[in-house]
Amino acid sequence: MNFQGGATASSPFRQGNFDLLYNLCTQASIHRLLREYKDDVASGGEKEASAISFTWLREFYVSRVEEFFDGNQRYGRADDFIEQLLLSSPSVVYTDNGKAGLADPMGLAEAIISKRREVVDEWKVLMTNVPTDHADGIRKNLLNKQMESWGSGPPLGQGFQ
Repeated sequence: MNFQGGATASSPFRQGNFDLLYNLCTQASIHRLLREYKDDVASGGEKEASAISFTWLREFYVSRVEEFFDGNQRYGRADDFIEQLLLSSPSVVYTDNGKAGLADPMGLAEAIISKRREVVDEWKVLMTNVPTDHADGIRKNLLNKQMESWGSGPPLGQGFQ
């Protein structure tokens, strides 16, 4: 850690970790939203609106996934994806069953951001359990190692004179 004026500087990995998590949360929210639209269409819910949103967002996402989410990316790619979505014009979409409707990129961006908030809240709860889960895992591994080492020695009562 660097000391500058009595304060500690952030780790060089901190920004990278934050950006990676932010990118993953955005991608997870897109996947969840696509799944919801697909399930809604399959269950007979608001079929047309969900089918149009699903078709348009799937095409938009698939055509840009490599550019924004795959591999080593520069910082801020999740925001760049949302920005590109916000700058997209509403367009007519034809679904697989031949229906036509208007896709609302701004509404989809709002839905992704809302879904991202849900993802973050869920992940925060999961992360509170990490120290316990980690400690339990270490204890289990240590106990297994001890049990293995006890079983590999001479039988009890032998080898002691």
